Amino acid sequence: MRGLFIVLEGIDGSGKTEQSRRLAAWLRETGRSVIETREPTDGEWGRRYRAWARGEIEASADEVLEFFVEDRREHVARLVLPALERGDDVVCDRYVASTLAYQAAHGVDRHKLRAATEGAAFPEPDLVVWLRLPVADALARLGSRLGSRRGSQVIERYERSGFLERVDAEYEALGLESTDAAGDVDQVARRIRARVERVSARADS
Repeated sequence: MRGLFIVLEGIDGSGKTEQSRRLAAWLRETGRSVIETREPTDGEWGRRYRAWARGEIEASADEVLEFFVEDRREHVARLVLPALERGDDVVCDRYVASTLAYQAAHGVDRHKLRAATEGAAFPEPDLVVWLRLPVADALARLGSRLGSRRGSQVIERYERSGFLERVDAEYEALGLESTDAAGDVDQVARRIRARVERVSARADS
């Protein structure tokens, strides 16, 4: 029986990484076998993206899109599909919707993005949880978490208010159902679990 493929999405500071960990831990407590992963990965293409995001290298918009697509191709082939076929659940921090939202906000043509992501036969998630948080709140979280390093390191290209506002609008344009990411982390975790339980019940029926 194929495992569940659950993706958490949202702008930087929305809490995806923490909630991915919490969701995977909860699923394991229910007796399920779970693989936690993220995009971009730590592979060659993911490292190229991170170097660009930190301003260490320059790349054109098409080259950055290639970083994402090739990283995902390897990620899916090496980890995601084998895990799902074994019956493991996969909880992924970012996936296709991130590429569509962030790269469109960066000015890449939406039709080009669709062609690059839909034409690669990447598996569809069973559930995409879009954690939506006002940009001002997300930036406040980022400032609190990263304040100790901002004086000595370059702020990532994507950690800017105007850009994140555009990303939020692109997520909305994708038609994703949003989950309120504001409030206590336990409250947010319960909201996510409720959605996962509904998807799991449908898959098991």
